Amino acid sequence: MTEDRADRQYEFYPQQYTRFGSDISAEIRREVYGEDLGQLGWRTLDEQAQIAELFSRSSPCHVLDVACGSGGPSLALVASTGCTLTGIDIEASAIAQAQRLASERRLSDKARFLTLDCRNSLPFENASFDVVVCIDAVLHLGDRFAILADWARLLQPGGLLLFTDAAVLTGAVSMDELEIRASQGDFLLVPPGLNETAVAAAGLVLQRCDDRTRATADLATRLHAARERRSSELAKVEGLEWFSQRQNFLAVTAKLASSGRLSRFLYIVEKPAIAHV
Repeated sequence: MTEDRADRQYEFYPQQYTRFGSDISAEIRREVYGEDLGQLGWRTLDEQAQIAELFSRSSPCHVLDVACGSGGPSLALVASTGCTLTGIDIEASAIAQAQRLASERRLSDKARFLTLDCRNSLPFENASFDVVVCIDAVLHLGDRFAILADWARLLQPGGLLLFTDAAVLTGAVSMDELEIRASQGDFLLVPPGLNETAVAAAGLVLQRCDDRTRATADLATRLHAARERRSSELAKVEGLEWFSQRQNFLAVTAKLASSGRLSRFLYIVEKPAIAHV
């Protein structure tokens, strides 16, 4: 890693989760997303509703949420669909927040949260889940073929896999832009078609692929603007360096998405009810 790149790397997730419950964080989420579900990434309310509708088709169902973060959107899905949820994340602070939210929302009997490294083969029995979902985290998890094969193992026949990838390279990206966009940690760019190939290699069937890049550009732009309007207060809470790095990240994310050079897709995938012969 170059010195410049090292300077751009910052501990986003641990710090973000420790500030998750602050009034200013909730205020920004309400302004940017339209409703505070505890969102952290690029999931819009429309996408949340689409996921809820897909969950409802399998209801009642047991869902595995890979890299669930602080669990807010997932708990909203539990409340709206009646599913049971197992959420896993490598960040202990995120899991603590998720457990607190589950208790506050009286959903602890329907949702459990575990601290696990999602890059590894997961410690669950074969065919344990009706749905596996991973929103905006697959780019951090390493070997795409191994990850999807493990998720396929965990699904019941006829089960559903939903995942988003915000790092599909669909245009020319400079090294400077890439280093800023990848400043939140491990980051894997993939070419168009790789996810589809990995899905097929895992014995799964792609039902649908939705391009959500424009929504990502819009969210990044609105997050940047909402934070900029609160720059004095946020700089005190976050520290000026962290605040500036976050703003730079959001600006570059918006630019890459709006120009169609780095795209985000939602993949809706099914495990065949009967294995192909």
